[in-house]
Amino acid sequence: MNSTTMNKHNWLIFCLILIIVGAGCKNQQKIAEEAANVKAENTVQAKSILNSILNDDGQLTTAEKEKKLREARALNSDDPEVQYLISQVEKMLDREREAQRVAQEPRSPDPTLEDTLSDLFGKIVAAENTTAANNMIEEGLTMFSSPQVPVLIIISKSGTMKDYDEPTTILRYLNYLKDQQTSPNLVHDLVKDGDGKINELELIKKSNR
Repeated sequence: MNSTTMNKHNWLIFCLILIIVGAGCKNQQKIAEEAANVKAENTVQAKSILNSILNDDGQLTTAEKEKKLREARALNSDDPEVQYLISQVEKMLDREREAQRVAQEPRSPDPTLEDTLSDLFGKIVAAENTTAANNMIEEGLTMFSSPQVPVLIIISKSGTMKDYDEPTTILRYLNYLKDQQTSPNLVHDLVKDGDGKINELELIKKSNR
């Protein structure tokens, strides 16, 4: 092979190498562009999923929100906004789980209105001074529809027959407890109005209970 033929052969090889290298670079660039597009799409999708959780108006259960969060994480977006949204969703789910846990805990029964009223009588009697007693009376009156709610005190009882002391009002009765510093009667019955306020109270002497 003469030198001219050799040079042509080498030139062809060189050109072939350039073509191969150029094609490889284009492929790498194309792959990089496709990867960038996928990453951008994943970021948009992750944001959409996470915002749908945060903006939920009560349609999604906690379990459904947890599933959506896993879907968003699986998109592997390292976008700062996505990471922030994930942290916000995690906090939301923590609050929901805590609320559910508290709701499932056994609760002590709420004191009945009768118990609350009896407790009020005892506190007024045991008040340290007149001011404290007056404050308790003022607070206690909020349980009643009016300070003039009638109070009937049973002094004797035989079957369905009842004998009553002179009628009074709740305001006068509470002041009586304050002045006498003793509570001789127990709650026997009460009637509430539509707002849950007491509008009639019946007491009975402890000796007749």
